Amino acid sequence: MEFLFYSVLAVLKGAGVTLLVTVCSILVGFVLGVPLAVLRTYGNKFVKWMIQLYEGFFRGTPHIVTLFIFYFGLRHTGEIFGNPEFQIALPPFLAAVLALGMTSSAYLSLIFRSAIQSISKDQYDAARSLGMGKWEAIFRIILVQAFRLSIPGFTNEFTIVLKDSPITYVVAIPEMLTQARGIIDSAMGKVFFEVLIPISALYFLFFVVSKRLFGLIEDNLKIPGYELERR
Repeated sequence: MEFLFYSVLAVLKGAGVTLLVTVCSILVGFVLGVPLAVLRTYGNKFVKWMIQLYEGFFRGTPHIVTLFIFYFGLRHTGEIFGNPEFQIALPPFLAAVLALGMTSSAYLSLIFRSAIQSISKDQYDAARSLGMGKWEAIFRIILVQAFRLSIPGFTNEFTIVLKDSPITYVVAIPEMLTQARGIIDSAMGKVFFEVLIPISALYFLFFVVSKRLFGLIEDNLKIPGYELERR
């Protein structure tokens, strides 16, 4: 009974860490993804090329490799410049959030850009004709609508980041998978499915709740007759 009690506490603690990693990572992705989408749409050719390179790198690199770069690779930065004593040693949590967040930003950039491009250019032209500057028209007219239209894609990306969060296990962040491994090791391998099945159920619960939450937000912001009903 005591083992069960401490196991439940460990899993709940891991669930809290999992949610914290997910929320922080998606916030990093959002903060970076929005300007990337805007600049990729309205920037000059060089800016567009740089952003395309950024997106291609993070979308094409496995998450675990990106995490290793932030956590282990940056520690050897000084060796590249001939100064082995110089290191960029990020804490595990920060490294994980940056790795997941910057990868997410590459995908969110595409989601926001698609939403921006779905808005009629006539609205941008009308805003300019009323005296608005280029960036004022983008931020006050285009982005406001793009945020609403991008909610389904953002919801999907949130669930992807949630499911990717277990890779932080490799840098010893005490999320649910780490806690599960600790419980299994403490029981000398005698429990396995008894631990993993409840954890799988928790991930599914987080998925259902987050989907429902974003669905409510989308419904509240929906303009009747302007867009297709969500299936």
